[in-house]
Amino acid sequence: MNNVLQFRPKCPHAESLADCREALEPLVMKILGEAIGKGYPPAEAAMVVADIADDYILMLSRQLTH
Repeated sequence: MNNVLQFRPKCPHAESLADCREALEPLVMKILGEAIGKGYPPAEAAMVVADIADDYILMLSRQLTH
């Protein structure tokens, strides 16, 4: 998570990013905890969450170009 912390001071919306992270991080950790509880390895669960987020970003970028 260091890369996110290093990015914040350079971002003009650092405060809103911090607020958003504060709101979402517990929810994401809950999702990861549930996946791990179902037997998925922690790294695999985290990678799937990241992949889902990446897919969402790509979908948003496609909407902006149309």
